[in-house]
Amino acid sequence: MAHILSDVLKSGRGVRIPAGRGPRGWRRAVLPSLALAVGIGSLGLSGCSSSANKVDASTGTFKFVPQAPGQDFAELGHRKAAPNLAGTTLTGTKLDLASFRGKIVVVNFWASWCSPCRAETPNLLQVSAQKPDVAFLGVDEREDVSPAQAFVRSYKVTYPSIVDKLGTLAAHWPVAVALPTTFVLDRNGDIAARFAGGVTAQSLGPVLDKLAAET
Repeated sequence: MAHILSDVLKSGRGVRIPAGRGPRGWRRAVLPSLALAVGIGSLGLSGCSSSANKVDASTGTFKFVPQAPGQDFAELGHRKAAPNLAGTTLTGTKLDLASFRGKIVVVNFWASWCSPCRAETPNLLQVSAQKPDVAFLGVDEREDVSPAQAFVRSYKVTYPSIVDKLGTLAAHWPVAVALPTTFVLDRNGDIAARFAGGVTAQSLGPVLDKLAAET
C-alpha cells in the first residue's frame, strides 16, 4: 500500500494544491486521493470477498477474546456450541459435523477462487499430518463442484469438504466477510477459536495443543 500512497502523492492528478487555498484547500485536494489509495491498498491485505460470497460476520453470543490480528479464542466455560453443519462432500458422500463429537475439530471455510485459501492450504495439511487425532473438515463456499474438486486434487487435500454452493451453511456460523475463515472446536463440539484470514501452522498448532490439554 505504501507504493500506492507514494504514487498518489507524487502525481499531479487530484493532489495539486490551488494557490491561496491554505489548509482547507489541501484537505479538499489531498484527502480524497489518500482515501482512495488506502481503499485500494486494503484490498490486497484482506481475504477474498465479493458481493456474491459475503456471509454473516457477527459473533452473536460467541465469547471470543482477540489473541492476535485475525485470531480469536474463547476460554473453557465461555464457549458456545457450533452450529449444525451437514451436507454432501466433494466426493458425493453425506457428512455431518456431529459425527466428530468427542474429537477436536478444525473447520475451514474456503473456495478455490480465493488466493489466501490457496496460500493457507499447505499449512492446514501440515498440521493435519502432525496431529492425526484432530479431525479436519473443509466447507467449500460459493462455487461449482468441478473447480473445487480440481483444487483438492492439485493440493492433495486429505480431509473431506462439504459443498456449500449457496453459502447457506456459512450463514449460520460467525464467518468473517472475507474467506478463508477457520474454526477450532473442542471435544464437546463448542467453538474455541476462530482465525479470520489465512491460518499458519505456527498459529494453529498451539491452539490445538491447548485444547488437547483440557480435561
